[in-house]
Amino acid sequence: MKNLEVADLLDRLGVLVEANGEDRFKVIAYRRAANVIRNIEEDIEEVWKRGDLQEIKYVGEGIAKKIDEYLKTGELRLLEELETKVPPGVPGLMKVQGVGPRTAFTLSHDYGITSVEELKKALESGKLDNEFGPSVKASIMSGIAKLQTYEKKMLLPEAEGIYQELASYFEAQKISVSMAGSLRRGKSTIGDLDILSTNKGAGEVLARYPELEQVLESGPKRVSVKLKTGTQVDVRIFEDDEYGAAMMYFTGSKDHNVAMRNLAIEKTWKLNEYGLFETKTNDRLAGATEEEVFARLGLQYIPPELRENKGEIEAAKRGSLPTLVRRDEIKGDIQMHSVWSDGTEEIESMARGARVMGYEFIAMTDHSVSVRIANGLSEERFRRQWKEIDKLNEKLAPFIILKGVETEVKTDGSLDFERKFLDEFDVVGASLHQGFKQSPEKLTERAVRALSHPSVDFLCHPTNRLIGIREGHQLDLAKVIKTAKDNGKMLEIDGQPKRLDLDENWAKRAMEEGVPVVIDSDAHSSGELENLGYGVLVGRRGWLEAKNVANTRSIKQLERLLS
Repeated sequence: MKNLEVADLLDRLGVLVEANGEDRFKVIAYRRAANVIRNIEEDIEEVWKRGDLQEIKYVGEGIAKKIDEYLKTGELRLLEELETKVPPGVPGLMKVQGVGPRTAFTLSHDYGITSVEELKKALESGKLDNEFGPSVKASIMSGIAKLQTYEKKMLLPEAEGIYQELASYFEAQKISVSMAGSLRRGKSTIGDLDILSTNKGAGEVLARYPELEQVLESGPKRVSVKLKTGTQVDVRIFEDDEYGAAMMYFTGSKDHNVAMRNLAIEKTWKLNEYGLFETKTNDRLAGATEEEVFARLGLQYIPPELRENKGEIEAAKRGSLPTLVRRDEIKGDIQMHSVWSDGTEEIESMARGARVMGYEFIAMTDHSVSVRIANGLSEERFRRQWKEIDKLNEKLAPFIILKGVETEVKTDGSLDFERKFLDEFDVVGASLHQGFKQSPEKLTERAVRALSHPSVDFLCHPTNRLIGIREGHQLDLAKVIKTAKDNGKMLEIDGQPKRLDLDENWAKRAMEEGVPVVIDSDAHSSGELENLGYGVLVGRRGWLEAKNVANTRSIKQLERLLS
């Protein structure tokens, strides 16, 4: 399938068109089409062969011609032309938060800066003091630091996909392996992949992996490689009686491991990747399984997601660790989009996809009217959508589609619709997609006002962050959580891998304050319904139990909560 290849091509076109100072709506068009193609399940080449490219949402005649040219020739003339027009380094500089097309053009054309590293050095040396004031310089330096951090990391789906391909490769060679590291802990971004095995041939097998670019290190206990994707993979070999201790050690986190070693020292023992030992005699006390090591140390088993040294060891001593929420406890997904706004599939397709996943219900929460970039719905269009939902509820019963909306919280804090109309929805989520440059106080005021509105049920992706692309709103989240509590409202963990918002720390704070959380997919296609699982990982890292998550309830229980 060339779906990802074509999507990446359109994304590159969008970046170059933006860098060339052309109409922003062209940029939006390329990005929309790329997002749809990236998520469709059918092979784009098969669609092309049938002559049906324009049947794909957001693929009009112009974009269809470009895809046709690329699939026929493997090249795209417009892309080549734009690459000659745009000064060197401009697309790369535009990745820095705070550096737009004009600034990037000036940096390249006037100062000869063609890379992020050159930009950093120029800012540090004072070369750009006449171009930028102190606050702008500080903002760009912050953007550079964040970009360089994230460029070395992967989002969860990418890391999971690489690991699954590796695991399948090892399985075909009859070698059993286990995932460790930050991926096992469910962190939102992943650097290297850590893999463990008891098979002494695992390292040699990894060194023959077809997607290998370079062997970085090779020895009897460890083989480290770099894949063609740029990802580093380490395979470590341990004996059976060491394996549990090794899994604990290489799952981490570092802070958790230090605290665990200190606990062992208190008992006159030592703990390392090879096992738990009596210090004086070096006799092995435990190590074959993680459960064995935790038990010998007098602890409950600590799930990997909690191993961050944030109170989990103390709770395990008391026997009071939470029973973490599980994916199979979620009864329905209450934030998603259809072709009525910026989704790529019909409501029925989304509902059937959710039903296959075992859900009892969904809420269709298309965007409201002021979000024009997402084809937001007017009151009249929502009423037409409701008629379709009514028919589908008859057709798909007992499965239920709730009538929802992701209503915009406008820059003045008001909502897109009057209360009378909002009260006709089953589910109302509120979002802050506008006014990014407002002060933290103003942004917080808007969120507070939304959560104080009688019709709103929950605040969607509260900080509106996009991991590796932009920082979220600098809200006073403590105040937002208090407002939610005072008004009996909920907060969302958005499972989109680039969002994962709320994060685990604030989700835990919400739970501690008694504020229910909804975990959802924010899916724009049926394939993206799987995103909800990433939201569950955030919930688990935030110590949430099923009782803390609103959509673990049955539809009748949820309706009572919403009312």
